[in-house]
Amino acid sequence: MRIRGKTAIVTGASSGLGRAVALLLARRGAAVALVARRRPLLEELAAAIEAGGGRALVVPADVAVREEVRAAFEAVVRAFGTPDILINAAGVGIWKPFADVTEAEHRAMMDVNYWGAFHWIRCVLPEMKKRGRGHIVNVSSGTGKIGLAVTSGYSASKFALTGLSESLHRELMRTKLRVSCVHPGNMRTGFWNEEAIDKRLLPPLVRFAPMLSPEAVARHVGYCLWLGMPVRTLPVFVGLLTRANALWIRLGDLMLWKWFLPLLVLMLLLLFLF
Repeated sequence: MRIRGKTAIVTGASSGLGRAVALLLARRGAAVALVARRRPLLEELAAAIEAGGGRALVVPADVAVREEVRAAFEAVVRAFGTPDILINAAGVGIWKPFADVTEAEHRAMMDVNYWGAFHWIRCVLPEMKKRGRGHIVNVSSGTGKIGLAVTSGYSASKFALTGLSESLHRELMRTKLRVSCVHPGNMRTGFWNEEAIDKRLLPPLVRFAPMLSPEAVARHVGYCLWLGMPVRTLPVFVGLLTRANALWIRLGDLMLWKWFLPLLVLMLLLLFLF
């Protein structure tokens, strides 16, 4: 899909990956609707986009609340018309052992990470079908393909989003509508609060892995749009890990906890297999 002249909605646009994606799309010539709860940060981003010659619309909304999503969608349609692109980048994560995470915290992660995307897709998809074109990109996570300790609620919500994305991709593959899912590893954002995580519960491969920048992940979101790619998993070792784990969960354990030599051997093996 060509980006210039298109209309895009980006959720979670106030910071992190959502902000980086909004800036990328604006630079490529899209009119961008900025969705998040924090209006001041959205207004600051909109000003930056407009200073660069782009078009931006501030649409404060909580993606977990269906009525707010519907009102925000209608505001976008009034201002920009039917959107061509939807980027579901809003997310929340709480990193604690399962027994320490409250039911309210589990529900909050599911409400934002899964139901938030669900609400927006329910609004956007019928209009895209009427026009016969459109592209939805859902931002899941590496832990949306392989569950780690202390990510039970987060992984559950991201696995749900991954399953929704795969199903919609196959449901719409004979049309001109596209659905993609991006699975990034650790990113350098306020989302990954290391002070709130007991690092002893994390495997070495996660503790010592290099952090991705939001801008790098945003470029991969762009690749999905430009090339119609249904899935992107990054960095490379996360993709290899999820494939090994899908083949046999003990291979995933081996790479996570005793990873030096096994990782090297498995990387070479999987490169030949895939």
